[in-house]
Amino acid sequence: MSFDTLKEAHRFVNIYGQLNGFSVFKGRNYKNKKVFLMCNKSKRAVEPKNPAKKRKRSVVKGTSCKMHIIVVLEQMRWKFTNVDLVHNHPLVSSPSLTKFFINHRYMTEEEKKFSRILQEARIKPRRIMQIFRKMKGNFKYMNFGRTQLKNLKQADRQNKIRNTDIDSTMLFVKKLQKEQPGFYYTMRTDEENTVKSIFWTASASRLNYKLYGDFVSFDTTFSTNKYNMPFAPLVGINGHGRTIVFGYALLENQKAETFSWLFNTLLEAMDGKKPELIITDQDAAMKKAISEIFGSDIHRNCFWHIMRNARENLGTYLKERPGMAEDLERVIYGSISKEEFDEGWKEILEKYDAKENGTLKLMWKCRSMWAPAYFMDVFCPFIKTTGRSESTNSSFKDYVMRKDSIETFLQQCQIYEEEQAEIERRDRFESNVQEPVYATMQMIERHAAQVYTRNIYLRFQMELYNSSAYSLEEEESWAKYKVHRLMDHDKIEFYRRTFYIEVDKDANTFSCICKKYQRDGILCCHILRLFTHLGIYRIPENYIKLRWTKDYLETELRSQKKKEMEQFGKCNDEPVLRHAMMMNSLSDMCSKVCKDKEKSEEFMRQVENIFERIGF
Repeated sequence: MSFDTLKEAHRFVNIYGQLNGFSVFKGRNYKNKKVFLMCNKSKRAVEPKNPAKKRKRSVVKGTSCKMHIIVVLEQMRWKFTNVDLVHNHPLVSSPSLTKFFINHRYMTEEEKKFSRILQEARIKPRRIMQIFRKMKGNFKYMNFGRTQLKNLKQADRQNKIRNTDIDSTMLFVKKLQKEQPGFYYTMRTDEENTVKSIFWTASASRLNYKLYGDFVSFDTTFSTNKYNMPFAPLVGINGHGRTIVFGYALLENQKAETFSWLFNTLLEAMDGKKPELIITDQDAAMKKAISEIFGSDIHRNCFWHIMRNARENLGTYLKERPGMAEDLERVIYGSISKEEFDEGWKEILEKYDAKENGTLKLMWKCRSMWAPAYFMDVFCPFIKTTGRSESTNSSFKDYVMRKDSIETFLQQCQIYEEEQAEIERRDRFESNVQEPVYATMQMIERHAAQVYTRNIYLRFQMELYNSSAYSLEEEESWAKYKVHRLMDHDKIEFYRRTFYIEVDKDANTFSCICKKYQRDGILCCHILRLFTHLGIYRIPENYIKLRWTKDYLETELRSQKKKEMEQFGKCNDEPVLRHAMMMNSLSDMCSKVCKDKEKSEEFMRQVENIFERIGF
């Protein structure tokens, strides 16, 4: 049995429980996309520490009941995978009694709307209950009582408090908009003008998206504010290889329509520019929204998350099969084509009799969304080593707390932005001012240091250094070469030892089967080994990816500064500009005149005369 949403699955089991005399509560393992629906008596019985002390409220005593249903997200549908309906306690005899379990006390949206109308008319809960009794025919057919009516009123009151928070937040973002030209924000409201979601981005973030918005990573696993709204940073990679934030969102929920609103808002804020690749976790609603707004071709799942979840789900399974973990890693990390990956995967399942493992089945079915071999030609830098959104979420835990208001949350994000900007300034200083320590005597390393930002240069330097671990064999002059690893080196990306490079001399192209340039934007150690053999001392221009260069950002910053100055110069009434021009001229005059006492006194008299003549 399967369902489109977790809510539908939970509702189905709830109805079953109400009809059969028990209640269900939900536990969840977010990492594994697995939900446990258990009997409300599944907890073991615990005697109070002080039996003499009376409880203010009675409780349902646990019996360690083993009844449970496990619901797992597979192929974007929620499925029952383990069902045990046996209880170790008597069941409640009638649905008219089970409705008093907390999980069975609920109001439909229509009932809530009608109750609000009656409450606004100052009708008391007791009278409202009588009205519903008239509509339902009997109190026993009602799944709520006066307590639920009071809770509804309290929730509405809390929304008013939230709107007060929103009012102060609005003042804060308007202040930012005034102080920071280019600051952008928007809010999503309902028919009652209640704010449901908010998105904001600074001018620096918009510039970063303009330059580095080809790759975007996105997830909503981090909820941290007093309203428990999912926090959704949109992150990327800047020219220094560091994680940057393009924009922030606090969302009402994680439904497809909410994600669609966010992605449309992103496009509006970023002048319509779409990412070339967007990486997310495995979420059906997110997948639907991305397909509608950006198209499904640019969407992939986070490789880092997939591998982490696989290690957690398969830990015991792999321990029972020595050698299987290593074989899986060789196929996943070492395959350079779809065919090689598929063939290697099938061989492992056959070798270890693992065809029926649920986790491996799911990984196989969605392999085109996460396996590197399936998008070797797609620019997706350094995905094998970093979970971009995960590292961002981890960083934010140092800045925000669960009880923060929305305004406080935005303020903390501002602090985070300032610190990240300082890190970027440090990176720019190291790239543009400081001289690196070279690892080799090769001219191409000097060229890389001139061209690349410091962090990207260090990655290139490692590739160049590792190239000395390979031998080279010419199969066809200036056409095809074989490179073989003689010694293991640090940070080996591929398990294979032999690589082939095809060369087109006329087009000046070098294509290695590892596809590192296509994926990461820097040349691999295999091609650099060939460059040493061919006597190529500079990186060919067609293999210098602009986003990794020093000039890429600096040129854009100079261009922006020039535009700002031109705009500033057009403001003829701008006092600041006139003051700067006058001070510049007077400073030169004073420097010359001050050396002579008589001339200085005469200069001051003339200045006073001019001041009086112009009316001051």
